[in-house]
Amino acid sequence: MSPQNNQPKISLLLLTKNEQGRVGEWPSWLKKCHTIDEIICIDDLSTDETAATVKDLRSPSLAVNIFSRALDGDFASQRQFGLSKCKNDWVLWLDADEIPSQGLINFLNDFQPSSDFNFAFPRADIFLGQTLRHGETANMFFTRLFNKHHGFFVGKVHEVWSSDTTIRKTNTPILHCPHHTLSSFLNKINFYSDIRSLELFNQKTKTNLFQIALFPLAKFVHNYIFRLGFLDSTAGIIIALGMSLHSFLVRAKLWHLWQKQSSTLS
Repeated sequence: MSPQNNQPKISLLLLTKNEQGRVGEWPSWLKKCHTIDEIICIDDLSTDETAATVKDLRSPSLAVNIFSRALDGDFASQRQFGLSKCKNDWVLWLDADEIPSQGLINFLNDFQPSSDFNFAFPRADIFLGQTLRHGETANMFFTRLFNKHHGFFVGKVHEVWSSDTTIRKTNTPILHCPHHTLSSFLNKINFYSDIRSLELFNQKTKTNLFQIALFPLAKFVHNYIFRLGFLDSTAGIIIALGMSLHSFLVRAKLWHLWQKQSSTLS
């Protein structure tokens, strides 16, 4: 379906870091989405062929602009920088491990904007080849389509769009395929716990033995039992234990940062 004449174009905002393989899967859905006419990619000094792969997404109807910029531990700042490069008022942001479902592609092709709304979508997590229907991320909506003049990004880790504009939820999901291997899952847990512990340290937040020991346990019970993660079978317990490990590492690393500061000052 072709966009209507009065239909505004949408900029797609993308952050990358060694995402050659994932971005290589994008052409199949991009060619179906007629309202996106530019991709703004902010690349965190990739060492693979990410930049070349993103450039290959260009077409006569799709401009691609890539900016090389070190992440420096602040995803909101990185995303905000990319937002400043978008030519269109309406912006869709995705990660390299996300693709729109066919329903979302149809929504974008029929999109009639209103300045009164941001648009939020559910995300279907596909973990080690299995779709997760329970646990931490089940039934969550993420604001991903908005007018860039009505808000800003916040959060050094897991950045979100902050706006006073009303959020309208739709039931057209984003498909999220973050991990094909356990090693990539564990590497990301380690990476994000580094950033989060440093963020808490800079906020003068402290931790203790009680939090280090019990917060991860409470997180596991919450996700696996109360949020029914056990219904996702083996994948459910792996993701619940992984999120518990993240909780442990954040507090253990935060404790270690304070220990290092104390030894420096003494």
